[in-house]
Amino acid sequence: MIDQLQRFFAANDGLVQFAHGQVFLILGVAMWLQWRQRSQLELARALPWLAVFGVLEAFSVWANVFVPIQARLLSPDAIEALRFLQLLLTLATFVALLGFGLKLIEPALPAWSTWYIPLVVAVAVTVALLIQRATVSSAVPIRNATVEVLLRYFICAPAALLAAFGLRQQAGRLIGPLNIDRIVRALRVAGFGFVLYALLEGLLTPVAPFFPANVINETAVYRAIGVPAALLRMAAGLVITWSFFRALDVFRVEAERVAQALQREQALNAERERISRELHDGTIQSIYAAGLALDDAHHSLESMKLSPAALSAEDAAALANARSQMRAVMDSLNRTVQDIRRYIYDLRSAGAEEDLARGLIQIVNEYRMRSRLHIEWAVEGRPLRDLTPDQRQHVYQIAREALSNIVRHAGATQARVELRYGRCDDGQADLCLRISDNGNGRALSGAGQGHGLRNMRERARLLGARLSIESAPGAGTVVMLQFESQS
Repeated sequence: MIDQLQRFFAANDGLVQFAHGQVFLILGVAMWLQWRQRSQLELARALPWLAVFGVLEAFSVWANVFVPIQARLLSPDAIEALRFLQLLLTLATFVALLGFGLKLIEPALPAWSTWYIPLVVAVAVTVALLIQRATVSSAVPIRNATVEVLLRYFICAPAALLAAFGLRQQAGRLIGPLNIDRIVRALRVAGFGFVLYALLEGLLTPVAPFFPANVINETAVYRAIGVPAALLRMAAGLVITWSFFRALDVFRVEAERVAQALQREQALNAERERISRELHDGTIQSIYAAGLALDDAHHSLESMKLSPAALSAEDAAALANARSQMRAVMDSLNRTVQDIRRYIYDLRSAGAEEDLARGLIQIVNEYRMRSRLHIEWAVEGRPLRDLTPDQRQHVYQIAREALSNIVRHAGATQARVELRYGRCDDGQADLCLRISDNGNGRALSGAGQGHGLRNMRERARLLGARLSIESAPGAGTVVMLQFESQS
């Protein structure tokens, strides 16, 4: 029975190697595509490493088929060089797996270590291999096999076990709170798959002249059970790939929850807008009407020419009291209108973006859709000051006025909106908004004759910022809003 299995797999070794590589290639491509969709989950930050590992593992396995084919066409030196390149490819595969494991446990390690440790390992081992290759005159197959065994023992096996541990940590810390048992189970099965990979890829090595590789190796297992190590590793790859495909459902759940949260926020904003509109168009107008009626009655009383001698003391006191009460009611109505206006403003600003950059990109997108003007957007730095909702509204209106005049008067084909946080204008300002175009230099000619430019300057004054406008015929216009440095 074992002889028959050996003959079957020997005749179909190329097919087994192809299937082995295909499993890991599918894993790598799937993880890369998932990472491109972006996610807030910590698990997503480790997916690029897993994608690189899967792709490199596939090419490393396929090299076992490619290099022997080339042996009939190339010289022994060329084949030895290909074997050395395959060894470097194997090293890169194991280093990517190490990076994946480190990234999974990143909260327990400094962030820099997840990049520098794999980089240092890759560079150090590559340099050592190059030195060995340069100093040893003749290369024999056993040397490459020995190096590969050491790579499997000291990089592959620990990296795979680290990945298994990290997946278990992710399942408990990140995915568990989502209350999705099937995803937790899938990640744990993936961790089990990496344990299998550590045993079958990290410990089941080619033959080498030292223990345990001279006892436990691919050849010994093949002779004992008649099944090649590539098939067993493919089984481990299938476990990892299948479980990760199941675990990818967590990103769909996350996307659904984000969409639901967005819908709730949109519904809440719509309800805020409706309430503020009802207060403005209904309640305030009713209070205005009542206030006007009281004001009219008050003026009527004031215009009555009544002689104090014509009124009794009680009537005079009652008239004075009525006038006083009317003034008090009118003052109360005015305060109520002010309070309602403040509530309306709070309702509308509560649904507004708290980040200045987000509000500006919405304006940029609005003008992109409303016109054929190509508008570039850029933001640099991090905020050093907090703007109030009222201040942000002034900035937004200045940006709208500038873009509106570019569209109407500049004859421009391109515009650029730049928001720069931190030190700008040679350190004189810590927040700058720059809006420029490639038009005819008359972007604000229409505004200068009306209220647009005056309103922009007034808003800048209210902001305590400097507004400068530079233009020249045929050279475009630059509008710069600069907030003075607070330091």
